[in-house]
Amino acid sequence: MPDEPRELELKYRIDSEPDYLRIVDSLPAVPGREDSTLRNYYFDTQSYLLSRSQGMLRLRRGETVVLCFKKGGEREGTPGFFDVVEVEGEVREELLEEALARPDVLLREPHPAIRSVLKHYGQIELEPIGYLDTLRRCRQYEGHLLECDAVTYPDGSRAFEVEVETTRPEDARKALLRIFDGLGITASPQRHSKLQGLLRKGGILP
Repeated sequence: MPDEPRELELKYRIDSEPDYLRIVDSLPAVPGREDSTLRNYYFDTQSYLLSRSQGMLRLRRGETVVLCFKKGGEREGTPGFFDVVEVEGEVREELLEEALARPDVLLREPHPAIRSVLKHYGQIELEPIGYLDTLRRCRQYEGHLLECDAVTYPDGSRAFEVEVETTRPEDARKALLRIFDGLGITASPQRHSKLQGLLRKGGILP
């Protein structure tokens, strides 16, 4: 849809927590961007219609509650570079508890993210499909803003990644590789979203 905003983001998976912490400890923080803890609740149909077609509907609780719809994935030929529709905005805090109890209330919410869901998928029946927690620390390097995420899954396992929003992925890639090489860090292009990681752990996605 031409009127939907897009998120362009280069993502790298960090192999270990010590490597992740080395990045966080070695780079300067971003003024005004404090560390944040985010709980992400995901919604889909019983057959995972959205997830199986690179879609995602999420309510995220941080300082506020944000409703977000995304659709898309890794751009072909550009490893780790995700080009996705992203429609999001704050909602009233009560919506989260309401949606966990009765997911159908989401589709009645007058919100741009829900309008996008309906345009892409029509009327569907939603249910909660899981959650995960993200600790986000923002750092800066050579003019790039790095979102350094530590993800905790419900089973207690963890994953680590660095994300850079950019329209010039190869410039951002060179900057990240300079960081990784300088710190002796093992990293590789991320090939799936956080939600896809959650569903892969549950055996729902390959």
